Amino acid sequence: MNTLRIGIIGAGGVGTTLGQGWARAGHQVSYGVRDPGAARPPGGAAVSVAEAAQGDVVVLATPFGAAREALAAAGDLSGKVLIDATNPIGPGFSLALGHSTSGAEELARLQPGARVVKAFNTTGLENMAEPRYPGGRAAMLIAGDDAAARVLVLGLARDLGFEALSVGGLVRARQLEPFAMLWIKL
Repeated sequence: MNTLRIGIIGAGGVGTTLGQGWARAGHQVSYGVRDPGAARPPGGAAVSVAEAAQGDVVVLATPFGAAREALAAAGDLSGKVLIDATNPIGPGFSLALGHSTSGAEELARLQPGARVVKAFNTTGLENMAEPRYPGGRAAMLIAGDDAAARVLVLGLARDLGFEALSVGGLVRARQLEPFAMLWIKL
């Protein structure tokens, strides 16, 4: 895969774990944060959310409750691949959305021109950091309506070492997000 400029919105555990892996794979990583002067994320530079959104790929790695504000700060993402790594977790670690919509579909409504792909939400940090095991690689399930965007994200998952699998359109996020809750509860 060619070197990509990856802008990660959020510099918490998920964002920095993914960013470090992609930096090791040769991609340029920046982290969009509220206060770039106060952040020191590993494996990339701290920039404003709007600057991170200028990357070839934008990854939303904030808590779901902060996603609306983060996407507003990113500006118009029309034409961009937007990877949604969030999970709509509500009070008491319950799933806040499901059945008739998903967090990913709701985020796609907030950025109607973005090429939204649901990925990197169904496993823990330890698998994101090292998905290779003696018996094989951990699976990363990916859903999105834009076929070319899905292929790009499949490649990014493979860059991290995952067995990357496309499960179809963004509507499949309705199953991926509850699957993440299973992982979290276990």
